[in-house]
Amino acid sequence: MPRRSSRLVAVLTAALILAACDIGDGTTLRDPVAPTTLPPPDTTPLETLPLDDPAFVDTALDEAPVIDSVPLETIPQGENGTATGFGAFAPWAEGAPIDVLYTCDGANASPAFSWTGVPDGTQELAISLVDETNLSNGRPFIHWVLTGIDPVIDRVGENETPPGAVRGLNFFGDVGYTGPCPDPGSTSTFTLTVFALNQQVELADGTPAAELLDVVRTVSIDSASTSGTVTR
Repeated sequence: MPRRSSRLVAVLTAALILAACDIGDGTTLRDPVAPTTLPPPDTTPLETLPLDDPAFVDTALDEAPVIDSVPLETIPQGENGTATGFGAFAPWAEGAPIDVLYTCDGANASPAFSWTGVPDGTQELAISLVDETNLSNGRPFIHWVLTGIDPVIDRVGENETPPGAVRGLNFFGDVGYTGPCPDPGSTSTFTLTVFALNQQVELADGTPAAELLDVVRTVSIDSASTSGTVTR
């Protein structure tokens, strides 16, 4: 190879080597080695269930927190229908038929009766049984009024009068209890009530039931009732 050509090749080779070693003077950017933009977001809709879909409803109910509650019908009710801790319990279910044993067609026996939650300050208890369906002189027909019951007592037995109790003269003219006796072919509702009194009722045995019950209601601080029906 001629000397001039050799020198030219050498110069070109040196220029190429210098260009390969050049890291730049800050004015030229290198090609990026990683992507400088994010991939587009995934807009595919999530799988959902409509609110009225049975599967959604079942899942929602399964995961919902349990809330403890008390059915209203199990809460004792006072004479005015408000909730109270004072509860009354008869041998029949609330609103159910009363056993013939306690009626004029049976043994005419006074029913067993119990109660719970006697309020503080009670000086004595009283009991009444009235026919809410039939009226006498504009008021429910009174079958039984009993006062003077010690507040430590929480029940009376069937056909029992507690010691020291005062019995009213009922609308049949009997002292004490006379069972439900609606007219043949009719149904009556009877309410059995226990009263908590804030003082003692100092009336004699045989006081007319209407008078005795009026005094009881005047000094009552709370009451609890249960009802039943009789059909003849």
